[in-house]
Amino acid sequence: MVGSQKRFRPLWTIGSRYVLALVTTILAHALTIAFRRDLPTPSFMLFIPAVAISAWFGGPGPSILATAMSLVLIRIHFLGPGWVGLGPENGTLSVATFLVVAVIIAGTMEALRRSRVLADSHAAALGRLNDENQRVAKRATKLLDVTTALSEAMSVDEVTAVVLTKGLAVVEAARGVLVSVEGDRLKFLGARGLTPALEAQLAKLTMDSDVPVVHALRKGEMISIESPEAFREKFSGVYEDFGELADMQTYLATPLVHAGETVGSLALHFKEAAAVGASDRAFTMLLAQAAATALYRARTYDAELDKRRRAELLVQAREDVLGVVAHDLRNPLNLILMTNELLLEEQLPPERRTEMFGVAMRASKQMNRMIDDLLDHVRLQAGRLSLEIEEVSVETIMRQTEETFRPLAERGHLHFHIATQDSAIVRADPKRVSQIVGNLVGNAIKFTPEQGSVSLRAIHDDDQVVFQVVDDGPGIPPEQMSHLFDNFWQARKNDQRGVGLGLAIAKELVEAHGGKIWVESEVGHGSTFSFSLPAANIPVESNGSQ
Repeated sequence: MVGSQKRFRPLWTIGSRYVLALVTTILAHALTIAFRRDLPTPSFMLFIPAVAISAWFGGPGPSILATAMSLVLIRIHFLGPGWVGLGPENGTLSVATFLVVAVIIAGTMEALRRSRVLADSHAAALGRLNDENQRVAKRATKLLDVTTALSEAMSVDEVTAVVLTKGLAVVEAARGVLVSVEGDRLKFLGARGLTPALEAQLAKLTMDSDVPVVHALRKGEMISIESPEAFREKFSGVYEDFGELADMQTYLATPLVHAGETVGSLALHFKEAAAVGASDRAFTMLLAQAAATALYRARTYDAELDKRRRAELLVQAREDVLGVVAHDLRNPLNLILMTNELLLEEQLPPERRTEMFGVAMRASKQMNRMIDDLLDHVRLQAGRLSLEIEEVSVETIMRQTEETFRPLAERGHLHFHIATQDSAIVRADPKRVSQIVGNLVGNAIKFTPEQGSVSLRAIHDDDQVVFQVVDDGPGIPPEQMSHLFDNFWQARKNDQRGVGLGLAIAKELVEAHGGKIWVESEVGHGSTFSFSLPAANIPVESNGSQ
């Protein structure tokens, strides 16, 4: 009933209401004339429905029109000629009675009509309230699912996934951005509904960035932007980089606070402008509180897990070191003991004594190299290796490498080549760079057969310098490539020339400088080990100085 009235009410315009009053009054007049021959005196009661219908559907104006027309028609057709005297007996009483009844009917119909409009309004309000209650109940159920999922999330990545999927569904947001903060360090955790290019831009956010998610962090309270124009005006400074964000109708950003500590910030974007009502804000605050608690707990869990992993790595490193000490250092130590016993013999020829001294020296150097590798390995695993960064000439690195390894290459009957760009310089720890290059060149010389070739070259490529150690040795089988940089791994089992840490240490040192290391190899055609270091912006003269 209410629905039908709502649907047809717009059809009743002002003109049509008065037309309705006119038509119903004429119809009542025609029926009164048709029935007057059967009645001893005229009856005007058929005009009453016309007045009632006009009042119900038309309101006060049409009902007054129907009443006036009824009085005129009654006077003209039923009460005799003229406008002064009344014809039939009791005519005055009949007209007065009709007028009273018409006024009562019209007033009653108007009151009923207004009651109906009010009832429709109340019914619509109750319907909207019922719909809102159902919507809130559904969202509350979803929020319960979200809080349950957040309570079960263990890591920061799991918390991020829950907030940006189920959490956004609860608050009915089209997009979301989540960041965490520790002190002055801001970390972009993830986003949903954004392009990869924009996510890459958000990954560079700092505490000084002027975007909603960071602005809420600095302000310490929820901020609301309720139009794209307001977004462009408020964040005009970054609009060129983050203009894609300004295509929604409503923006909310709130800090995530747990036990008085700000752990992050959450930004939500809505397609509808009406997404800032009391219930919407309440659900946003509830989601933010649940997310803050889960993020704080997960961050603590991740920190503890990282500590546990580091402790396990240290234990494993110690076990590895003990294993190497017990096994790999025993061989050169035994060799030194044996040569010392021989040197004690008084009858030992001078040339043989010189040979034994050489063997002992080589074994001592081998032990020293092994111990240095073990110490570097332990320092790297414990995170205690420090770098002394300075600007280093690539020419100097190459010259020192040539001085160190050319004699070794010549003893192995190898061709050794050096190529560099004289003006290139890097920002690095010179001792550690020499160690990296030395490990790679030493390996190349060690595994390249006689008459083979080993070369070292450096290429300045924009903001980095790429070093390459190339040999034409036997190459590396594909199944061994993935293990080359593993700790204590050796392609040749029982190789006594090292402990399998050289390449692993080189990788750690390169990455500590902010570079990367990789290898290309083909069996039978040699290998190329490459690593990059950050280039310095200031060129140096080609004089070999650092």
